[in-house]
Amino acid sequence: MEKTRNNANVDPRTRRLAFCALFTALGVVLGGLLSIPAMPLGNYTLKIGLGVLPVIVTAVLYGPLYGGTVGALTDLVQALIFPKGAYMPWFTVIGALFGVIPGMFFVKGQKPTLKRIFAAVFSGQTVCSVVLNTLLLMWLYGSPWQIVYARLINQAVMIPLYTALVYYVVKLMDKCGII
Repeated sequence: MEKTRNNANVDPRTRRLAFCALFTALGVVLGGLLSIPAMPLGNYTLKIGLGVLPVIVTAVLYGPLYGGTVGALTDLVQALIFPKGAYMPWFTVIGALFGVIPGMFFVKGQKPTLKRIFAAVFSGQTVCSVVLNTLLLMWLYGSPWQIVYARLINQAVMIPLYTALVYYVVKLMDKCGII
């Protein structure tokens, strides 16, 4: 049987499913194992890591449905493998939104330009990390409202970083013929 570098005979749906599984696994490792919990106000209020990066890449490549699915699965598997307390399904809903919101910028297969990726990442991170996760931490754990400052500072660093990484990962995947 001859091996070919050209994967033209692979069904695109199979390829998409394989990439989503890979990105989910990568998100679990980056978010659960290789992230750093930060406790600026005494509580577990902030996690520094790149766990949401594979979710955003999936959303950029395949849209909101796949991005949301990878986001939800990533959060669910992280909660099972690396528990930080009782499981709260609201965090999984927000995990899905981490993929849905950026994916909305690529619903019709728009080209992933740097500006479009920045807008997608900015929107997703602002809504999910700064607003929704902060409100959920305040509601569930009684965290003080001042945690929003730490989360804003975190996102001021992470949004440009995520934007650059997503842009270069997508460009590299396109250049190598992976996507």
